[in-house]
Amino acid sequence: MNKVFFKYIAKSFWGPFFFGLGVFVCLLLFGSLFDKMSFFMKTSSGFDTFLKYLFYQLPYFVVKMMPLATLLAVLFALGGMISKGEWKAGMAGGWRPFNMALPLLVCSGAAALLQLGVQETVAPSFYMKAEYVFQGKMWGRADWKRLVRRDVAFAAGPEVFVTAQLFDGGRETMERVLVNVYNGGKISSEINANKAVWDKSAGVWIFEDGVLIKYGTDAKSRPVTSAFTSYAGPLTSPPGTLVLERLVPDGVNIMAISDRIGRLKAIGAPVVAEKVQLYEKLAGPLANIVLAVTGISLVLLVRMNRLFGFGVALATGFSFWMFMTMGQYAGEAELVPPAVAGFGPAFIFLIGSFLALRKARIF
Repeated sequence: MNKVFFKYIAKSFWGPFFFGLGVFVCLLLFGSLFDKMSFFMKTSSGFDTFLKYLFYQLPYFVVKMMPLATLLAVLFALGGMISKGEWKAGMAGGWRPFNMALPLLVCSGAAALLQLGVQETVAPSFYMKAEYVFQGKMWGRADWKRLVRRDVAFAAGPEVFVTAQLFDGGRETMERVLVNVYNGGKISSEINANKAVWDKSAGVWIFEDGVLIKYGTDAKSRPVTSAFTSYAGPLTSPPGTLVLERLVPDGVNIMAISDRIGRLKAIGAPVVAEKVQLYEKLAGPLANIVLAVTGISLVLLVRMNRLFGFGVALATGFSFWMFMTMGQYAGEAELVPPAVAGFGPAFIFLIGSFLALRKARIF
């Protein structure tokens, strides 16, 4: 394909893309403004705190709106080519429909990479800052990450089991702790302590004011009990691997959620929700390419002006979101596998778009 023609079509993509991205992000900002204004009015925090909350949400809004901006850009660019007669002129000049649409697909791929970059770098940290401002500063919820748990029980290894009356992940302490250590399925030792504190430098939990019970290797051996004021026990798992903080899907990237899945598996905890979120994050940037194909099929089947195209972009984008949300709920309820929950909506839209493109005879 002629490079000049390729660049000309590609150039018509980016103007509507950034225009649409700006409009859609502003719509979400205003929506968040009116949605959270009542909460803000009930708190004693200053208006600058509320503005900071909105600012920290910007990268999250950008990530969410990029696929819609891609769809709008394709509708405007391809619709403009058709309305100006450039599409017919290109076909008359021997260009295949697919070749004329290819620059738009390449641009949608670039938009997908841009979304992936923002999603994996800026957006998670800024979203967590927004949550901290809203939950912590505006509402005064010190434990909004749910790091403090009562009456917890968990596995800290293949044969180490822990129960605690209070687990404080923020302070990295446990109170009224009982640790049972097994060897070959039989209990070998038991630690009963008033308190346990994580020693980061030594990489071990220090138990305070308790009793250590060691059991013999056979039934005739009597347990040996000894009291201690401080004891570096067998528990070496960091606090973050024992009881994890509340999952905030938009506040973690792919690497962080993969690490979380590994830690949950290590303690025998369920990972269904985390896997669904992982596949959704992988599928998120691909939505740009899927909606670009959808946009091409819509323009070739339905002639539309720009105002109508803007409405179609909104309707199609929110329909896609609805399918994504339904897939997430179905995956977390274990009605479908996590991979199907994450990639299923994109696959459905892509199949529908390809069927429409066949009808439009683009291939």
